[in-house]
Amino acid sequence: MSEDARLLAEIHAARALTRARPSAARPSHAALWTHANREPGAPVDLAVVRALRSDPEAARRYRTLLGAQAVAHAPLAAAASDGALTRRRVGPFELEILVGTPPLLILRGPDARMPRRIEAWLGDEAVRLDLGEPVDGTILLALDPAVAEADRLGQMLRDPACAVFLL
Repeated sequence: MSEDARLLAEIHAARALTRARPSAARPSHAALWTHANREPGAPVDLAVVRALRSDPEAARRYRTLLGAQAVAHAPLAAAASDGALTRRRVGPFELEILVGTPPLLILRGPDARMPRRIEAWLGDEAVRLDLGEPVDGTILLALDPAVAEADRLGQMLRDPACAVFLL
């Protein structure tokens, strides 16, 4: 084999290795769907979580799945602040954070179909919580600082770069 032919074979092999990704690094559609449909606080597949944090393509596919099943979503929502109250529109819904002890998340929207869960994404971090039952078309959720996920959700929702999915 000539030197040129050997060099071309090595380049071809190197390209194939850089293109190939292990299956754990790129989760299947079924694995992403299972993760998207999980209950808040349920066990998660750590390989999927790792892939969502490290692989932008896997995160994009996952967010597309979330957006398709969401009642409403805002990939990037501009938050408007008025003193102690933070508001954000997510589709036909209005999210408000009322600062107090503890802060409250108030969700109002059309009576037709209220979401059951909320998932927020900021960078590679995600938080998912159960919203509970609506009372008179309004959902209240305490963003208690003693509950790590609820506190983090409140911090993330205040950031205009946060993506919000109402499921």
